[in-house]
Amino acid sequence: MTAIALKTGSEEIIQTIIQCRLSKAEADWFENNIRFENNAQFFQTFGLIARKISPVVPEWTIQETVLLEELYPGFTKGNWDLQQLCRGLLMTQLPVHQNVEIIKNLAEMADIKELVVLYKSLFFLKNAADFILTVQEGIRTNMVAVFDAIALANPFAAKYLPVDAWNQLVLKALFMGRPLYQIIDLDLRKNEKLALIIHDYIHERWSAGRLVSPEIWRLVSGFVNWEVAADLIKAIQTGELLTQQAAVKALKESSFFNENEIPEKVLSQSTVTWEAIGTQYYSQLKI
Repeated sequence: MTAIALKTGSEEIIQTIIQCRLSKAEADWFENNIRFENNAQFFQTFGLIARKISPVVPEWTIQETVLLEELYPGFTKGNWDLQQLCRGLLMTQLPVHQNVEIIKNLAEMADIKELVVLYKSLFFLKNAADFILTVQEGIRTNMVAVFDAIALANPFAAKYLPVDAWNQLVLKALFMGRPLYQIIDLDLRKNEKLALIIHDYIHERWSAGRLVSPEIWRLVSGFVNWEVAADLIKAIQTGELLTQQAAVKALKESSFFNENEIPEKVLSQSTVTWEAIGTQYYSQLKI
């Protein structure tokens, strides 16, 4: 059923799953306005959705969760509400040969909530790859909610961004204190260039007497040389528990791992996942 449904296109899937969540009045209004004759009508409907559709975050069934995650990896972690889904669905109705320019214009006049759904929804578009520059420009934002919409629980960056733009996104997430574990396919897009930058950054922080997030060691995992290995040993010896667990995980994936150098207590807890490390770390920070 999932494979068959996916073939119908993302807009059909979204429309089907939200229909039963909208009230009759909401469904009638949206059905009457989802088709538009010109750009002005599109912009008007996009804006009116905030007044006509409830911002409720639906609870998805197991079957819907599987379907949505296949369609959009990270979807069920993105807290999509009905307003966002309706706006995203509206964006899929734009003609492909015109949508880049129209969405660019929309971004220039959108408020924060509208920008959030705009960036979250780009992955649904048939020509999503045409919006790489739009997303690269968005990464420069200083608005946390907008940056999160691009970087977290959104598969666009991992699938479409070139290496340098991807590295910029990860670095900015790190500098802004955003949870790296919520970046989709982070491990698949790790690269040596990023690992070297991260290694230098760690030394800058340490030289300034500052700590680093335990998640940072995930970015050097797979690219450990003798210098990085020495830093991992230092982190294991001097860091708190989450840092120790993260450093051991990174060291285990290298040729420099020697369990005799690792305290038994730390070694016994090194099977924890990166997501668990990130979740616990950010829960402590209450982010």
